[in-house]
Amino acid sequence: MRVAIYILVYLLISLPLFSFANLPTTNTYIPFFSIDERITALLEKSEGKTANKDLILENVALLLKTSNPAEQYVLYIIQANLSAGLKKHHNIISILDNVNALESQMNPEQLDTLPFIDVYKKRAESYASIGQFKQAYEAKQRFIEKYNTFLLYEKNKHIFELETKYETKKKRDINKLLNNQTILKEMEINETLSDEVTQKRNLYILSAVGVLFVFLLVRLSVINRRTRNLSKQDMLTGLYNRKTLFREGERVIQRCVTNKENLCLLAIHIDDFKSVNHQYGDYIGDEILKKLAAIGTESMRTRDIFARLEDATFIAVLPQSTVGEVKAIAQHLKEKFNSTNFSYVGIAQAIHLSLGIVEMKESSQSFETLLNAGMDTLYDLKDGKGNSISIYQDH
Repeated sequence: MRVAIYILVYLLISLPLFSFANLPTTNTYIPFFSIDERITALLEKSEGKTANKDLILENVALLLKTSNPAEQYVLYIIQANLSAGLKKHHNIISILDNVNALESQMNPEQLDTLPFIDVYKKRAESYASIGQFKQAYEAKQRFIEKYNTFLLYEKNKHIFELETKYETKKKRDINKLLNNQTILKEMEINETLSDEVTQKRNLYILSAVGVLFVFLLVRLSVINRRTRNLSKQDMLTGLYNRKTLFREGERVIQRCVTNKENLCLLAIHIDDFKSVNHQYGDYIGDEILKKLAAIGTESMRTRDIFARLEDATFIAVLPQSTVGEVKAIAQHLKEKFNSTNFSYVGIAQAIHLSLGIVEMKESSQSFETLLNAGMDTLYDLKDGKGNSISIYQDH
């Protein structure tokens, strides 16, 4: 009986350790590798019919020793180009097989650019030459997929360049309009001295400028309206920013005071966010903030205000709400965020929240007072290492 107990205890201890040891590794971002100009020049020479193959192969052998994965990839393509001229198709396939091990070390987006996608075309040609038509067909299909992806990227790049060019043209049109307005004022001063022909000409010019001015005025009005909307938002999350939060929060509080309605403030903070941001980088931190913004927006009601106060701190103002109702909302938000899997950005551990609830009392009927109470609650939770919900108690 005692031996059976020892075996059971051993299993209980060893199983968790075995599971932890077999956790999958997290994905890491692989940057684009640069390619030395000497290698690019060798690639161009290898594609020519009059290339000095021995000299090129000698340079390739030297560069392979000090090159990065992308450069090695191109160097193998150069070797394959030189073998193509000798019609050594088995040798070409063998050379191109070397790039398989390099693909796992490179950014997938870089593999979808030239000259890397040409590998599949060269394989298709070599397989077809030795009668392996199935492999040739598969390689050709892979080349077509990669090339279509490359064309789509180039198309989007071209569209972006055109949009940038359009913005520059729009600025020139505005400057042109301002210059026309100056000319128009000078024409108005000399109008009394002009003859009938000059007056008609001025009238035509005035009409054309007027039409252009109205058009640009409408466009500027649309742009100003969009700019005003953006000024109310946090650029990263799309939520209300700090300035809008204070204005809208005070407005809602005064309305609830006038109508004698309940109101609660919910303060939310991501635990240990600074250490996570420092360890994984700003880009990963931004993804966590945007995820909390999305989950928080889903958890709020239409009448609630949800905003980003600063860094990893968010504030929700919930009118017509009791402490119990807000606690249920906070619990739902906390559970949903804590269960979010951030492995897609390379984070294996769970990210937790601290939440503080403050109820509006007769002695605290201003947004600033409620906000300070909410921040005090968050500071108290931070001392207790967070990951919990606390209701503010007036001392």
